[in-house]
Amino acid sequence: MTEIGQFNSRQIFYINVRTDINWFDKVPSSNWLAFTIADIADKELLYDMIVKCLDKNVLYTCSTGQLASDTEDCFDGEIVWRQVQAEEQTGKPQDYENSPMTSSHRNFSEGFWFAIQSAYAIAYDEYILIDKVVCIDMTQGE
Repeated sequence: MTEIGQFNSRQIFYINVRTDINWFDKVPSSNWLAFTIADIADKELLYDMIVKCLDKNVLYTCSTGQLASDTEDCFDGEIVWRQVQAEEQTGKPQDYENSPMTSSHRNFSEGFWFAIQSAYAIAYDEYILIDKVVCIDMTQGE
């Protein structure tokens, strides 16, 4: 994982899941946002990436690329599935207040700007610090 800069109090990192097979071990486990980049050729990588990000307590996801909307939908589906499983195991209704927030962006630049500048996690009307943005690239880039 490479640090590519900082904006205000947020460190910005980049990692490519195709070239770094241990990418999952390098992402933070708290106070972070995933800025995901996936195109049609990357569809087979989506589910694994989503599970690993949620396992690492991602607070917010901003998805871009040709599969931006699909990626956001998959994140939302996995978040709900996990909440349903927790409700079934505990018998307590889930309120989704601590669930990660998601967004998708057709325009890469606008999505990136949103991720580093405007995306904030909130739980019980309180802001949760996001101090790291990790650009998770699934593309085959040249």
